[in-house]
Amino acid sequence: MSSVLICEDDAFLAADLSMSVESAGHEVAGVYANASDALRAASDNVPDVAFVDLELADGHTGSAIAKSLQALGVKVVVLSGYPNVGAGLGSVPHTYAAKPASPDMVKFLLNSSGSARKTAHSKFAGNSLTTT
Repeated sequence: MSSVLICEDDAFLAADLSMSVESAGHEVAGVYANASDALRAASDNVPDVAFVDLELADGHTGSAIAKSLQALGVKVVVLSGYPNVGAGLGSVPHTYAAKPASPDMVKFLLNSSGSARKTAHSKFAGNSLTTT
């Protein structure tokens, strides 16, 4: 069972994602709508995985969160409605999935080991998935 941090400012999407994480047999370490709260929580208790929206309540702070979490050894999954998220993340290894992520997609993302540096493109349950 993985510990999962959720960085999402849309309350409905955050609740849906939380239920999907728990249904997949994993633990939600916390849900945060802004960067400062998410980073503070992650430094106190480092999660295994983080689902990160790139645009949170405090602006375009998701890429900074992704970089900080990756430096802590956290597997970063970027959830976004924007298809070209790689430019803002630079060389930060991450997996991208389009929002909203289906429960099956969340389960797949949490249960796959995946190589963080290998690029793969596929369609899964109607969601776009990219790993870099």
